[in-house]
Amino acid sequence: MQTSERQVREGHIHTPDGKVWYKKVGDDGNTPLIVLHGGPGYPHDYLESLQDLAAERQVIMYDQLGCGNSDTTTDPALWTLEHFVEELDSVVRHLELERFHILGHSWGSALAVAFALGKPKGLSRLILSDPLISAPLWIKDAKRLIAHLPPDMADALRTHPHDSATYREAMKEYYKCYVVRLDPVPDAFKRAKAKMNPELYAHMWGDEEYEATGLLKDLDLSVRLFEIAVPTLVLCGRYDEATPEACATFQSLLQNGSLAVFEESAHYPFWNERELYMTAVSRFLQDEACQPHQ
Repeated sequence: MQTSERQVREGHIHTPDGKVWYKKVGDDGNTPLIVLHGGPGYPHDYLESLQDLAAERQVIMYDQLGCGNSDTTTDPALWTLEHFVEELDSVVRHLELERFHILGHSWGSALAVAFALGKPKGLSRLILSDPLISAPLWIKDAKRLIAHLPPDMADALRTHPHDSATYREAMKEYYKCYVVRLDPVPDAFKRAKAKMNPELYAHMWGDEEYEATGLLKDLDLSVRLFEIAVPTLVLCGRYDEATPEACATFQSLLQNGSLAVFEESAHYPFWNERELYMTAVSRFLQDEACQPHQ
């Protein structure tokens, strides 16, 4: 069934700090799935392939405050992990979700983990896709990935000015190998980029994909993964900047974790290997029927 044939509902949640836009795709029935976008500040559009899952359950997406279809914010005091956890809680309460799953992608996984650590009522299953969980580990892995680029590209990223043509070409190579790995790039990525908030991204993460200099530079939620009891699926691509080695570590720290690696993918396996990805997620969520409800 195509997305256009499914019920799509959009709306806004009024919070003290601004309006948060959301979209619900699919009909009520099975436990709904909330999808958390990455960035920070890179809105939901690039995740639209996940609407394939609406054939089985309602898929809920929203744009975090400050980007996309939500209100723009210029107050850096709102650009914190703690604020975005509170915002997610507002989404759950506004939509009156008694039971729900969460899928967080990239930075959205950090948000998902932080939310889950609060032991929220109703959270049934957790999916950490291509996850940012530990910024120090992400940066360590990025240095290793850079070392695997052609020597001239690796040298450019290490030594050339960031505004130089040589550096920009090297960054394109890094993205091609470890981030997007798609040709052509889906229009959904272009829409997300057009509506992203680069100031929010720079404030929380930094100016470069492979090096954190913002608020999240010391973030390491891996030390608390053992506290999460709900079944959790960790997903990544073989060529992912969220490396399979890091994801295997995260999976080992969870009480009830499993791992799937997509062999032809980088950071967006829900596009690179769309059908396989949806099957893995669907099977994980369908297994809920075999588990006793808490």
